Amino acid sequence: MSEVLELKDTNAFELKLKRVVVAVDLSSHSPKTIAYAAAFAKSFGASLTLVHVFAQERITEFSNQVVHEGYEGAKRAAERELNKLADNISKDYPDCSTEFRVGDPAEEVILFASDVEADLIVTASHHSGFLSRMFGVEQAPRILHRALCPVLVYHERKE
Repeated sequence: MSEVLELKDTNAFELKLKRVVVAVDLSSHSPKTIAYAAAFAKSFGASLTLVHVFAQERITEFSNQVVHEGYEGAKRAAERELNKLADNISKDYPDCSTEFRVGDPAEEVILFASDVEADLIVTASHHSGFLSRMFGVEQAPRILHRALCPVLVYHERKE
């Protein structure tokens, strides 16, 4: 015989979101992921923070000024792109901010979400193959399994 569970108090579980963090990798999927997260945040009246983590510089014995300048230029370009994405979404959803970090992408997103007591992390999955999952390129599973708050993984529909 199966039992039916009833909620005696319909307000026993009320979902409240105050802060949504969006992990942004600056790929072509980012604008759609951000738009989805903004619509989600808007429905709850939550703030939205776009987080991009620039992977740490790979240090080699052969590092020189040219390599360093290339790294710094790429880092500045990534930060500009993050701000551009935030400016675009702020037109529709002004409660939007950015956080730019350097380090391991999944770990830094999780750390930031924890620091600001995020209620939700939104990230994208690119339907990667076995090899990219094996070598840790896909960040969504790493965020999903280690975050201290709920994680929503956005999958873009392919037409």
